[in-house]
Amino acid sequence: SAEYFSQEDCVGITVRVLRTTVTNVRSTVDISSNNGTATQRGDYTFVVGRLVFEPGETQKIFQVLINEDAYNEGLENATLVLQNPQNGTLGAPGNAQLRIVDDAPETTGNPIDDSRTFVCTHYHDFLYRQSDQSGEDFWTQNIESCGDNAQCRVEHRQDVSTAFFLSIEFQQTGYLVIRAHKAAFGNNKQTPRYALFLRDQRQIGEGVIVGQPGFQQRLDQNRERYLEDFVSRPEFGAQFPNAFNAGAFVDKLFQNAGVQPTAAERQAAVNAFGAGDIPGRAASLKSVLESDSVFSALYNPSFVLMQYYGYLRRNPDDAPDNNFSGYDFWLAKMDGFSVAGENVRDEVVALRRVRRAEMVRAFIESLEYRGRFAGSSDLGNQQGPNQQTRVGGYWARELARAAPTLFDQKLLRFMLSD
Repeated sequence: SAEYFSQEDCVGITVRVLRTTVTNVRSTVDISSNNGTATQRGDYTFVVGRLVFEPGETQKIFQVLINEDAYNEGLENATLVLQNPQNGTLGAPGNAQLRIVDDAPETTGNPIDDSRTFVCTHYHDFLYRQSDQSGEDFWTQNIESCGDNAQCRVEHRQDVSTAFFLSIEFQQTGYLVIRAHKAAFGNNKQTPRYALFLRDQRQIGEGVIVGQPGFQQRLDQNRERYLEDFVSRPEFGAQFPNAFNAGAFVDKLFQNAGVQPTAAERQAAVNAFGAGDIPGRAASLKSVLESDSVFSALYNPSFVLMQYYGYLRRNPDDAPDNNFSGYDFWLAKMDGFSVAGENVRDEVVALRRVRRAEMVRAFIESLEYRGRFAGSSDLGNQQGPNQQTRVGGYWARELARAAPTLFDQKLLRFMLSD
């Protein structure tokens, strides 16, 4: 179709891409979106990814995630683009128009204050997918169980938001992507960038809904394919040439991540390298990424980075910051509440650190986040001043009731008894 219409709401629409003529070879095509009057961050979630057609496949689908806001904008549009075909050529049309039909009338409040919209938007922002109904209902009820108790609602909104980062689904998709890039290209503030992160998150999370039948098998397959693709990329090969033996390959990964591995961690990664072919390199990279040393060392930088990617939908040094001062502020705060020797691979330890840092409430109550949905003079298309407030309060008990399938049972027992 040359046009895809959606009513403004927190929804996902399905886009189909067809392959004709030569279908007996593997081919790929990149997908992207260009802002028009509709812009990513406020109106829809940025589209970026790659569709892979295996031999015999003639159709692929992907989701475009639409957001709810309270701005009077009329009919808005953005462009969905196919580009960079491999083993094929682009037919007509090579792009399509996304058209978002404005609500009439708009709500008078900020829609992000609505519990269901708040929850649904977190699926878009942190898991890069449309919410499944049972999950959305569960999280919404977690907040609505507070009734008219305002303080309870504040605390539960924090807990629900925190749970998306701590969830199995994000830890094994988005967080793995960040670790892969930092181990490959260095643990610096610019690695990975927002669009690149989203592209890889879409790839590794495709079709995964934790708790549904077969999710673990699908996740394992996605992770294996993603890591094999990752080590095959030219930019990875430039850093890790084929001449590298197992020791050089592994040592550079750990060095880039900024950690000194244990002897056992290093040896496990060396053993996984095998003959050094693509599967061996991918297995060795996976071993490094899943080591306790790397998981713990990259936890704080990744947590802070996701505050920007998830809530603000931008790089930390994009406008209005235009530098990394905000990122540095929050990372120092997170580091300041970390305890030497603690291993955040242990989810109970990770939860305690997040509670001490008290960062989530500052972001979900910031002018920039709330301005995505209402109250900004630029209709949510750009950012307002970033609010770096000192937050008091506590991380609530009800996180333990948030979707049991998303958490390790040891973590659930800790939260229920806390």
